[in-house]
Amino acid sequence: MRRHLCPLLLASIAALCVVAQSAAQAQSAPVWRCGTTYSHQPCAQGQPLALQDARTPEQQGQARTQAEQTRAFADALHRENAAREAQQRKEEMARQKSFLKEQAALQRAQRKAQASRDKAARQMQNRHRPAQTRRVVKPPSAQPGATAPAAISR
Repeated sequence: MRRHLCPLLLASIAALCVVAQSAAQAQSAPVWRCGTTYSHQPCAQGQPLALQDARTPEQQGQARTQAEQTRAFADALHRENAAREAQQRKEEMARQKSFLKEQAALQRAQRKAQASRDKAARQMQNRHRPAQTRRVVKPPSAQPGATAPAAISR
């Protein structure tokens, strides 16, 4: 647990140092208005601006506390939304999978029904077709009243 807190603690200390340094620079360096732009460098016809924070240290602390609470609330909302969206994606995938299974079952049933109809049609076609029989030609000697053929010589 300590390994996880150490980087966070160092990062927060570094952030506070940067904020304190920038605040100190902002208080010590005047800001000049040069037409429609602002700069820390004086310019021709530039006007220095008074940028003193009129709030008391107590009010500044309250503002920082409120900003931290707002940031924490936004982070919590972000985590909740991410979890909700992940759940919705999971449910949608389950619905799609179920739909695809139903479609596959329907297609199998349709193919099976078509095969059954085709088989019935073939059976009906075979019933209406006269039975194919071979005609057996009997030799003339085997037929009653027929004479034997004469021998053919060459």
